[in-house]
Amino acid sequence: LALAELARRGLLLPARLPEVLPRVVSALHYDVPRGTTSVGTHVRDAACYVCWAFARAFDAAVMAPHVAQLAQSLLVVVTFDREVNVRRAASAAFQENVGRQGSFPHGIEIVTRADYFALGSRPNAYLRVAPFLASLEEYRPMLLRHLLEVKSRHWDESVRLLAAQAAARAAPLAPEWTVEVMLPALCKRALSLDLKERTGAVHMA
Repeated sequence: LALAELARRGLLLPARLPEVLPRVVSALHYDVPRGTTSVGTHVRDAACYVCWAFARAFDAAVMAPHVAQLAQSLLVVVTFDREVNVRRAASAAFQENVGRQGSFPHGIEIVTRADYFALGSRPNAYLRVAPFLASLEEYRPMLLRHLLEVKSRHWDESVRLLAAQAAARAAPLAPEWTVEVMLPALCKRALSLDLKERTGAVHMA
């Protein structure tokens, strides 16, 4: 939140963006399991606000080198975050960047498909919005990697099941990667001693 306010008030210099953005991207995916729940929703929500503030604070020329990283990271949150308020916050940040920066690939097309109502349902976000985004070459690798590395071993069983269904719809769009990377990784994890990792791998495979 401090970063967002500094940016919004013009106190965060453009030269600092290469240092700041990796930390913002890390915050977008912050999710630490605590028993039967997790800590991090407020951190991810705040990170979305930072991305929103960046769109308003910096010119398109300043943000241009960071567009790809920011767009991909936001769309992972838009589609796969467990909490509806975070999905919608990421969507608002993405929409603000599309409107003000104008350089996000397929920006208008994505904004019309991943809107406030479409993201209100987690199954809809996973099973309709995510496959559409995976059909866009610029975003496919990041989305598939996130499903494999993060959501297939998520602490919430319902998220693991949805991730498996989303992977079934998106993975055929990248057949070589699926055969060479995804399936070997899942087969190895199917023997894991970690029950979450094992069940997630079996479902996704």
